[in-house]
Amino acid sequence: MLPPQNFQAPYPAVLLLHGCSGIERNIPMWQAFLSSKGYASAVVESFQRRGVREICTNFNRVPQRERLNDAYTALTALAARTDIDPKRVAIMGFSNGGGTVLGALNRLIESQLPPGHARFSAGIALYPDCSAFGAVPMTAPILTLIGQADDWTPAKYCEGLSQKWGANFQTIVYPGAHHSFDMPDLPRHFMGSARNLHSSSGYGATVEGSPRALTQAKIDVEAFLARTMPATAAAR
Repeated sequence: MLPPQNFQAPYPAVLLLHGCSGIERNIPMWQAFLSSKGYASAVVESFQRRGVREICTNFNRVPQRERLNDAYTALTALAARTDIDPKRVAIMGFSNGGGTVLGALNRLIESQLPPGHARFSAGIALYPDCSAFGAVPMTAPILTLIGQADDWTPAKYCEGLSQKWGANFQTIVYPGAHHSFDMPDLPRHFMGSARNLHSSSGYGATVEGSPRALTQAKIDVEAFLARTMPATAAAR
């Protein structure tokens, strides 16, 4: 766990869920950013323990139910710490991990938790596939951040959830940005073997970093967290 500096414990915390390629360089970047804003963070690793390198080419290698179990197991451990406020724990995921965020805050899933189980107070999903959600409401405020040019997880599905659920489900679309926009040095390239449920062939997706979208995403994440579970600065 990475704690914040110059903030008062017990801290609010954010659990981070990696995308289909596993832990990439955007994860430590977001951890450092969250720490600077008063939030502890921890990364939920779901692939190495199962002997899996990636699931971009086959999502079934690690089904979402297993990633959901990982997320709630990590939440239980984090909420038990004396330096963490169990009522201020958010979940933040990227791509496939972003889909797990939506699943974790789905009322049908959360209703299966035993009484007294820790629950997430907010969710942040970067470029998730929102197309599988909609019939069941979410149980906490959610922020989705997605690129307008994303051809892997099209923005229109998240925008549709925002129209359905209103203020509790906020979607921000960044003009011209592609999938993985929060890795600013990532050159644009086409991943031909990537499983894509929104492609006519079922495969292929474009990824590219965007410094402009990342800068705005940090502003949007900070504002969302300040609204849903603000940090407390240490007394000087």
